[in-house]
Amino acid sequence: MGNWKVKVSFRDLLDDYDDEADELLEIKRIKPLWVDRFNTIPELKHFVKDIKNLKTESQFNKFLNNVYDYCDYHSIWINL
Repeated sequence: MGNWKVKVSFRDLLDDYDDEADELLEIKRIKPLWVDRFNTIPELKHFVKDIKNLKTESQFNKFLNNVYDYCDYHSIWINL
């Protein structure tokens, strides 16, 4: 187990995603929620510009992979 400098949580945001909804509309709906959350986390605030550009589920998944990699590298624990 690493020496985590920061702990963050956005499980509730992942749970809020509706897999049954229209993909484009659902991404559009959840983006403001993610922007708001990431704006409250100084270590992740720089990702906000990326969130605003997301349009598809595939892009969103790639974004999440980048966030996970960044957090792992910078000793930020993501509480899932």
